[in-house]
Amino acid sequence: MLRAKNVWRRGARGLAFLVALVSSHAFPQGLAEYQVKAAFLFNFARYTDWPSPAASGHDAPFSVCIIGRDPFGDELAVLEGKIVHDRPLRVRRGVALDQLQGCQLLWVSESEERRLAAILRAAAPYPVMTVSDIEGFVEAGGMIGLMVIEERVRFDVNLAAVRQANLHVSSQVLKLARNVTGVKG
Repeated sequence: MLRAKNVWRRGARGLAFLVALVSSHAFPQGLAEYQVKAAFLFNFARYTDWPSPAASGHDAPFSVCIIGRDPFGDELAVLEGKIVHDRPLRVRRGVALDQLQGCQLLWVSESEERRLAAILRAAAPYPVMTVSDIEGFVEAGGMIGLMVIEERVRFDVNLAAVRQANLHVSSQVLKLARNVTGVKG
């Protein structure tokens, strides 16, 4: 009972941080754009349910993969080893199309805009959340598109793409989205 209460408190603090990031009028003091985006990635990972990791083993790390040029620099390093769904988070940079099976969250860099359709096709068979700040990412079939509007990082969600990957994003995250498309009417 005590453990469940502590997990809930940590989850509530994480969601409160995400709400603060979304609702603030500018980047939180001292944080750069990709620090904020890294925090978003971590919270998307925490507030999304993936299918059981039975195929890769319960002790396999939770992999955040980057395809293309890495815009984060050291910003993702602070996430290494943090626990996501009882698994240590690992960042994998320079991932190739044939290495997506072990990824849970895939950042598609702007450098890959020309290959976007091929990347999304390659990711489709796996339960991998696709996230990017490429303009029109969600409309192209990506799951979560980040953008900066009036110095705030905001995001859109393609719920149909999320569901097709057999993922479940928390309703609390969906409430924070600027736009949610692909909702069954």
